[in-house]
Amino acid sequence: MSRPPRLLLVAGEASADSHGAAVLEALRRDVPDLDCFGLGGERLSRAGLRRVADAQALNVVGVSEALRRLPAIRRVFRAIRSEVERVRPDAALLLDLPDFNLRLARRLRRLGVPVVYYIAPQAWAWRRARVEQLRRRVARLCVIFPFEAEFFAGFGIPTEYVGHPLAGLQSTTPALPARVALLPGSRPREVERLLPVIADAARMLQERRPELRFVLAVAPEMNGTEMQERLLSAGVHTEPVAGGQAALRGARLALCASGTATLEAALLEVPAVVLYKVSWTTYALVRPIFRLRHVCIVNILAGREVLPELLQHGARPQAVAEAAERLLEDGPARAAVLEGYRDVRARLGARPPAPRVAEIVKSVLVGATASSGGSSEVT
Repeated sequence: MSRPPRLLLVAGEASADSHGAAVLEALRRDVPDLDCFGLGGERLSRAGLRRVADAQALNVVGVSEALRRLPAIRRVFRAIRSEVERVRPDAALLLDLPDFNLRLARRLRRLGVPVVYYIAPQAWAWRRARVEQLRRRVARLCVIFPFEAEFFAGFGIPTEYVGHPLAGLQSTTPALPARVALLPGSRPREVERLLPVIADAARMLQERRPELRFVLAVAPEMNGTEMQERLLSAGVHTEPVAGGQAALRGARLALCASGTATLEAALLEVPAVVLYKVSWTTYALVRPIFRLRHVCIVNILAGREVLPELLQHGARPQAVAEAAERLLEDGPARAAVLEGYRDVRARLGARPPAPRVAEIVKSVLVGATASSGGSSEVT
């Protein structure tokens, strides 16, 4: 008698949890008896993932924070490894999280478990050694930026551009009175570094433009009350909302941590000032080997500076407020940003990636079960 097919799925932070859930929901429509276990958040759990460890330990930014959390990260890795050895999945779907997932992929390869990797590490920007790790350990690579397909395929990795999870976002009309979205990040240390800068910059804007309203994006697992209190201590009243997209809809401007939120701002057509701050240890290690002129993915996709990037010591409240004022006005600076956004949308296209990723995972499951003698059934 055949057993249900088994899939290991690992997604370590909020956006990956959402993207992974979309894939699992699509996959279950074709493989309703799929046994899926691994690591993820609430959305994946609702989609049917059996969680074997807490993903919160993996939600880190930078080298120094990763070192502090290393014991907890190792516990998560051991929990997954133990369950993999007990259950013996037919395939694995690993999302982003390269430091963790590439190590796990090595273990899976030794066990003969084929890996589909969704949301590739940014080896085109830094840490080029990851390319060889992907080539050796991954059966299929699903990338979310068009230029990545050519880059990774050039190294002999079976790669496909599947579309971007945010590509279907539609722009919104700015509300009145004008709103400024505050997006200090989705990880505790990131918020700790950026929120004070954003709070002081917002206070300066408020003093110059009392009509402005401020909306605060609160990521999952973050304490919105504490964030609000920090802003209030700077004299800034905010309306907290759940997540970046809710904060950006209807906003005229965003003060935004570098990351996925900048692409959300681009697709919703909200001009943004981008901030990036990590520990000086991390910055000193990364900057010399970073291969690109820009940090913000919007600028990387456009091939030019569309959004102002304020990095490390450059991310000062006065500089943020001055850049924000230029983008609040209906002038050349704002028009240039909106033109750049149109270029980015055209490059991404509108195809949702989850259905295609689900097809790829299903094909790998079919191949794996066929080669194992049909002990599980995928139709």
